[in-house]
Amino acid sequence: MVNCTLIKRLTFTLKRSSGKSGWGPYRNVRKGDHFVGTEPHPLKYHVLQDKKPLHKYGLQGTHHLLPYTGKVSSTLPTRAVLKKDKIYAWCSCGYSGTQPLCDGSHLRYYIPTKLRPVRFIPDKDMEVWFCNCKQTKTRPFCDGSHREVSSKLKKAEEDK
Repeated sequence: MVNCTLIKRLTFTLKRSSGKSGWGPYRNVRKGDHFVGTEPHPLKYHVLQDKKPLHKYGLQGTHHLLPYTGKVSSTLPTRAVLKKDKIYAWCSCGYSGTQPLCDGSHLRYYIPTKLRPVRFIPDKDMEVWFCNCKQTKTRPFCDGSHREVSSKLKKAEEDK
């Protein structure tokens, strides 16, 4: 008689847990709702993102028109290969650790002038020279103003 109740109890627990999988605290949680081989295609229920940016190509906003100049991070420009439709933010304050691109350092340091990153979206894959002296008139691109900055720095060192 004991054996019969033990067998009934064992079969009951097997039937109850047969639809479940796993062990431990989540053993009563069903892993999937689909049978093997009948899973839906993963792309069926996901919206594929459009590669076009939300903004027009080229310079974004008006931050490239601000009259202020940032701290000189280097007297030489940086060559960069830009990918189409990717948003790039050029650092205009000069405090970024990932020069010439912005890493949000303008929010961490007290800068008396309100310098903000200049956003740029290329319309094709291109190679550009980003300004690192931050004195350029054609933000974010180099216009050769680093030559004046480097000569001023040399004069300042000679005067010391």
